Amino acid sequence: MSRIPTAAALILLLSASACVGAGPSRPTPTGGLAMAAYFDCVRDGGVVISAHRAVSALDQPENSIAAILATGRAIPGAVLELDAVLTQDGQLVLMHDQTMDRTTTGRGRVADLTLAQVKATRLKASNGALTQAAPPTLAEALDAAGRVGAIASLDLKPADGGTTVDLARTVIDQVRRSGAQNRVILITYNDADARAVAALAPEMMISAGLDGVEDLDGLNVSQILAWTGTREERPALWSALRQAGAEVQFGTLGAEGRRRDDRYAADGDVSEYRDLYRQGVTVIATDTPLAVQSVLGAELAKAATCRRPL
Repeated sequence: MSRIPTAAALILLLSASACVGAGPSRPTPTGGLAMAAYFDCVRDGGVVISAHRAVSALDQPENSIAAILATGRAIPGAVLELDAVLTQDGQLVLMHDQTMDRTTTGRGRVADLTLAQVKATRLKASNGALTQAAPPTLAEALDAAGRVGAIASLDLKPADGGTTVDLARTVIDQVRRSGAQNRVILITYNDADARAVAALAPEMMISAGLDGVEDLDGLNVSQILAWTGTREERPALWSALRQAGAEVQFGTLGAEGRRRDDRYAADGDVSEYRDLYRQGVTVIATDTPLAVQSVLGAELAKAATCRRPL
C-alpha cells in the first residue's frame, strides 16, 4: 500500500487528537483515510447505530430519500445502510431486491430496466402504503445523506452474473464524483472482496465479513469495520478484533419475528443492546434504530464528541 504524504499524515494526527476522551494513542491510519480516526475514537466508549435500508419508521420506504432524511435527523451521526444496483443503461439506483416488485409499483429486474423506467415507478412504504416518491439514484441518496450529516454504508448488489468488485468500481466512481469519500462505507462479505475493494478505494472505509483475526491479513486494519453477522454473539472474537484495531459490527436485523430486534422487544425491555455494546460491539446494525437509541443515549453522546471529517 502506498505511503501517505507528510501533510496528509499530519491532518490525520490532528483529527485523532481532537477525539475527546480517547484512550491510548494509536498508530496513524494509512491509505488517506479521513474517517479512520473517527471510528477509532468511537471505539473508545461510544457506539454507532446503522439503520438497515435507512428505515426508522414504517411509513418510510426502504432505500428512500424520505428514510434517509428522517433517520439522519432523528439519530445524529447514524450510519444509513443503502443498497446500490445498476440499471440496464448503467445508472446506479437504490434497490434491495433484484426486482422492483416488492417495494415499488414496477415489475421486473432492475438490471433489465432503464433509469427512466425505474424513475417512472413509485415506492411503497414499509407498511405497504403507496408514496409519490420514485426510487432515488445513488447520487441523490449521497446528497441527502450529506445534508443530514449521516454516513452512507453502501451494500453492493450485483445482478446475477455480475461481481461485487465490478459493481464496486462504478460505485466508487460515483462516490468520488459526489465528493462523499469521507462519509461512505463500502460493504463486502468476505476478506478476498474486501482486499480487492480496498485496493480500488484506499481512501474509503470498508465493511468486511470476518470470521477471525487472521482474515485481516493483507488489509489496512484502520480501513476495516469488521462485520460479524447476525446469528450469534461472539465476545471472544469481538475482543480479538478490537485488540487488532478493527471496529466490530453486529446485526440484530433480519426476518420479521425471528430477528434479534423482535426478540429483544418481546418483553418490553431492549436492554440487550447495551449488553452488545458492553461485549465489544461498536456498530449495531438494526431494523429498529430508534429502539437502540433509546437505551444507548450516553454512548451515542460519546460518539458525538468524536470529530467527523466533512
